Amino acid sequence: MRLFNKELDMTVSEFYNKYDISADIPLNRWVEKDDMTKEEKKKISGWETMGGYLKTLEYKEACKIWWSENLNDHKRFLDLPGFDWDIFTEITGITKDEDDEVEITVEGKTKKISRESAKALNLI
Repeated sequence: MRLFNKELDMTVSEFYNKYDISADIPLNRWVEKDDMTKEEKKKISGWETMGGYLKTLEYKEACKIWWSENLNDHKRFLDLPGFDWDIFTEITGITKDEDDEVEITVEGKTKKISRESAKALNLI
């Protein structure tokens, strides 16, 4: 079978028996009214009544969110045979540098900060 444009010496069945490449990628996310942009508030009707809206994410945006929220799963992807960052980035939009950031939620607001900062603050 082929993976990352390289031939592997195994069948597809052997690959799936050995490697877990499942990921629960979030295709939708609830956005609270306080986290909505001015543009979203103009564009989305009914957000006042609902207190926010359900945002449909683009595939690569959803992949990036999954990646940032599932730090313990990185190794199983990075250890796939023939892993190639360029191809992985092309498929998912995730870049190597994003591995150095984490999302932190405080008082309902989520922000990305460097992994180093999160460790210094004892958040991870």
